[in-house]
Amino acid sequence: MSTTNAFYRRTFLNRPRHHLGAHVIADVTLERPTDGRPWVRADVHLADCSKHVTLDFDAETRREAANALRKVRILRSVLHDFEVALERSLDELDLR
Repeated sequence: MSTTNAFYRRTFLNRPRHHLGAHVIADVTLERPTDGRPWVRADVHLADCSKHVTLDFDAETRREAANALRKVRILRSVLHDFEVALERSLDELDLR
């Protein structure tokens, strides 16, 4: 089997010396078995100190690929809207 790492990033979320352990790991790997169908293994792991979640975006078919991209796009949109609402709330309370 051939494996190609298409993307990998690990980033800490907090500033130095501020609640250690919060991070995001994003990983996209192409799997090409010699005797089967290729697929994309992709996940995003989020951690905020003691809480962890891994989101799966694997795809082996066009239908799964479309769904994986849809999930990423929805997540991006929600995070953007969340950022805007958080900024407004912090400004309203003069915390920024």
